[in-house]
Amino acid sequence: MTNTPHHAFLRPSLRLTFAATALVATLAATGCMNGPRLVTPEPPPIPEPAGDVPAANKAVLEPGTQVVADTAAGHIKIEAGPGLRRVFDWDGLRRGAIVKPREELFAGESSKGLYFDGKPTVWKPADGITKLRYEEGYRDFDNIDDAMIWMQIRRLYYTYNDNGLAIGWRRKGDTLQVELWQFTIDGEKPTFLPDSNSDHIAKGPLKAEPQKMYPHLVFADGHTEPYNTNTASEYSGAHAGGTTSHCNWFKNLFGQCTTTSADTLDSTADSNAAAETSATASTGAAPADTSSASGLATNGEAASSAADDNTQSDADTGAPRAKIAGDVVNIRSRPTTHSDVLLQVKAGDSVAILKKDRGWRYVKLDDGRKGWVADFLLKHQE
Repeated sequence: MTNTPHHAFLRPSLRLTFAATALVATLAATGCMNGPRLVTPEPPPIPEPAGDVPAANKAVLEPGTQVVADTAAGHIKIEAGPGLRRVFDWDGLRRGAIVKPREELFAGESSKGLYFDGKPTVWKPADGITKLRYEEGYRDFDNIDDAMIWMQIRRLYYTYNDNGLAIGWRRKGDTLQVELWQFTIDGEKPTFLPDSNSDHIAKGPLKAEPQKMYPHLVFADGHTEPYNTNTASEYSGAHAGGTTSHCNWFKNLFGQCTTTSADTLDSTADSNAAAETSATASTGAAPADTSSASGLATNGEAASSAADDNTQSDADTGAPRAKIAGDVVNIRSRPTTHSDVLLQVKAGDSVAILKKDRGWRYVKLDDGRKGWVADFLLKHQE
């Protein structure tokens, strides 16, 4: 008697099911897919609240409040609480840490404040930044001159108001260095500080907004590329009539994939880029002890580039005008101090303001050249 394999007696439908299952397993194991996947990642995690500020320590921010500021280093926001949690928003990035109460007075402090120095437990690397160095507290000075000298010695980019609320910060290697101080002069909050920028710093109710995330392409080998007009064209078939499949392995297996034309993908990418360029949001913070900060925004740097020169309308008749206030001022390709310097202008040069992004203004010189400049380096004309 001839031995017949057991599966030969199975019904055709079951044999087909086994075959499909084997093929599905093979596809899953080999990572076979029709082109890269379009993925929009989740915002980076923020630590859960932990602990309370001890009665022996004095914080500048109460739980449920925030401070936002525009400095020469760029825009920054600090969110407070609950408890000892602090969340930092800079360069379109948002990360948090559980800070520590000081057990002894920090040099010059009038009360024991808060600090952090090291790698936070919940902190996804942010453009190379993996560490945090933070100081928050009250500092008392004998006179105003001592306060001004102290800020120069610290060599941070400070913004402060007449009431002595001050933020200084910078990126230093792999470390984000931030300081938040309430200055007092002979034990009292000041009512005037020289060269203050009260319209560039505001303290008010907390308005937490997750980091804005943008789609990117994920390839079978794990590497990623940004999703924009160029990559959409490349992976949708740049030739005329080219298409790309938008489907998972299951639909691909049973011929249920749909195709999208390269023109459609390019249109989607352009829409994403446009949305990213205009992605700025008001803080909505009603200042508790200072005037409202005009032009402040949260959640990140809009994706502006040198392409602004091609897309920005030249119909700037009636646009607000300003004069350069600094001696020698850099005009940059993007609204960040990490972008390229396109040209330099001098005090008194006149510019038209075409658009704004937080503490930056996109300006046009009388000779037609354009670029980004920090708003505090402009003297606005009435």
